[in-house]
Amino acid sequence: MRKAFSLIELIFIIVIIGILAMVALPKFRGVTANSKVSAELATASTIQSAIEDVHSDWIVSESDFSWGNGKTLVNLNDKGYPKQLGECSDNKPFNWILKNSVTVDSRWECKKQDSLYIYRGPASKSDSGVNDNGEGKPDSDDCWVYDPENGTFELKEGCNI
Repeated sequence: MRKAFSLIELIFIIVIIGILAMVALPKFRGVTANSKVSAELATASTIQSAIEDVHSDWIVSESDFSWGNGKTLVNLNDKGYPKQLGECSDNKPFNWILKNSVTVDSRWECKKQDSLYIYRGPASKSDSGVNDNGEGKPDSDDCWVYDPENGTFELKEGCNI
């Protein structure tokens, strides 16, 4: 009666586990990049919806109204779009437009360039973003541009900013 595995049986088991690991590991390699891209696209969609919500309230409002975190008509341009989405200088890029922006703000960076606001999220940061993944998805050489004149928050491919 045997009480243990032989050395050859153990070697075979280790080889089988190694082969399974070689097959499985490449499938998990892109998980982090995909999660950064998904999170950034979801945040961008939420921001565009919030911009449109503010604009809609402005259209139907006959008097002052507050939006976001207590902002008022003073913070809107003459077309009813927010002049800015947050305080870029204080690393709070979306604290005006999103009611609970603390988690999102810590993952995004912002700066003003001319009349536009340039944003980079988890996938589009130049130092920790995603490698090139094609058109329509953010990667480390892309950025998001908010144009207060027409209320758009769009991905710009190949940002060198």
